[in-house]
Amino acid sequence: MKNPKYEEFLDDMSKKLFGRSRNDGVCVTCGSNKIESDDFRDDLSRKEYNISGMCQKCQDEVFGI
Repeated sequence: MKNPKYEEFLDDMSKKLFGRSRNDGVCVTCGSNKIESDDFRDDLSRKEYNISGMCQKCQDEVFGI
């Protein structure tokens, strides 16, 4: 579990940059909503979502997969 202050910082940053909250279950890049844990290919992709707030499709585009 991340430090609550760090979580708050990431959430505020994504709202400012993308107008979306990571904690709302919405991809901060494309706006796809209702993101579930099962939507991700593997644990690494789920971890990336917790860091960046990007859905699997956006992760694939960014990382060239």
